[in-house]
Amino acid sequence: MEIKRSSGLIFHPTSLPSNFGIGDLGKSSYEFIDLLSNSGTKVWQVLPLGITDNVEYSPYSSKSSLLGNPYIVSLENLENDILQMEDIEVFKELPRNYVDYANVYKLKNNLFEKLAKKVNINEKSYENFLENEDIRKHITFITISEAQKEDWNYWEKEYEDYSDNLFELVVEKYPEIISKHVFLQYEFNNQWQSLKKYANKKNISVLGDIPIYVNHNSADVWLNKSLFDLDENNKMGFVSGAVPDDFTEEGQVWNTALYDWDQHLKENYEYWVSKLNANLDKYDLLRIDHFIGFFKFWAIPNGDTALNGHWRLGPWDTFFKSINSKVDFSKLLAEDLGVELEETDRILNDYNIPGMKVLQQRIPHNDGHNEEHPKDWKENVVAYTGTHDSPTVKQWLSESEEQQIKFYNSYLNNLNISNESDVWNFIELTWRTPSILAMTNVQDILELGKEARFNLPGTQKDNWKWRIDNLDTLQEGLNKLKKLNEDTSRLNTLT
Repeated sequence: MEIKRSSGLIFHPTSLPSNFGIGDLGKSSYEFIDLLSNSGTKVWQVLPLGITDNVEYSPYSSKSSLLGNPYIVSLENLENDILQMEDIEVFKELPRNYVDYANVYKLKNNLFEKLAKKVNINEKSYENFLENEDIRKHITFITISEAQKEDWNYWEKEYEDYSDNLFELVVEKYPEIISKHVFLQYEFNNQWQSLKKYANKKNISVLGDIPIYVNHNSADVWLNKSLFDLDENNKMGFVSGAVPDDFTEEGQVWNTALYDWDQHLKENYEYWVSKLNANLDKYDLLRIDHFIGFFKFWAIPNGDTALNGHWRLGPWDTFFKSINSKVDFSKLLAEDLGVELEETDRILNDYNIPGMKVLQQRIPHNDGHNEEHPKDWKENVVAYTGTHDSPTVKQWLSESEEQQIKFYNSYLNNLNISNESDVWNFIELTWRTPSILAMTNVQDILELGKEARFNLPGTQKDNWKWRIDNLDTLQEGLNKLKKLNEDTSRLNTLT
């Protein structure tokens, strides 16, 4: 990974303060970058920034691996002063310390439809934007999807496959819907690129995230049906998920589409080359979620539980050999948690791609649970206190078994770590690893507990909602973080 010894914070933009019920790409994002810079913290990690579904609102469940989430477009930063003051009034009653997704999306949708009537997609700026064929294809999909109000395999035959003629037909039949999506994606693209440029100016790198799988009802599958494991009716016989383990006894059912890896090989993995490069244009660094899926994956009969799944083989080394010359591996991070395979380690070593170690998962439960001391972790690894799927550090400390806390305390004593706060002991232990990059969640520098957990895997309600209402609350924690960055040789500077 192209990075010096440094540190970072996980903080999804939806969790930022704003006047619109959800964090966005506006003023608070820039202020957060300033705070990161002042604290000597190098990396801002975000979750996937794609369009979410309207049920669970998960960033990992999207209709497009390419398009941005319109609900985090900053309304205050829209071009041409298209927003009027009266448009803002309706957002004042929304909560400021969590995201009420249903109401935020409803209010913003009403506003988006109003704004779209003022947009002419024949203007030069929009025409230039739509010259990108992939963007044009994905916008065509989400436009038809909104108009048809059902999954793509139930659409009328004229919408079965993309063509330039279909795009023209959609513009003709659904002018307001497609104008809305063109406008919002144009704004998202411009706002995100401006924000990333500002971050880079402050010597901050943005670490993005890409799920390995995509929804069946997505532009990706609609445009590339042959690349997915579908039956003769374009439905999924098997779906993705996670094998049962110590953390989830019944496993997890993700209900996303599985790949037909043989077909990907025939096409030289061009779908993946295009998708990875599009995301590397968006971010400085890129985390690939569920990296193990390139080696083996859990296939679950559609409609069944994960307990009845089975292992299938992925493309293994043929995938990496094929795309190595076309994708910049030095910008990649592998989420290689869970099932451990020697082949995964070999690929990561061969291509110098760092994997991950999560401290919460690496402290033994008992004497028979053999784990490396954090001080012996490899350099080419990203060390995390926890991830967006983990308990906060405070929650983990309060819920862990006595034997695990005993091991944890022995690690602290071994490294002479002694802070007034045990949360900060945990963070410091992660920062003192040899790992090239050390990461924690913003909730942890705030020393928050269970109430601030961002996601509980396997559940469908009350996730992704946590947010702060004032960036000033971060200052004390960031001051401590700056001192820790200095003490552990992780301090990032502008030069």
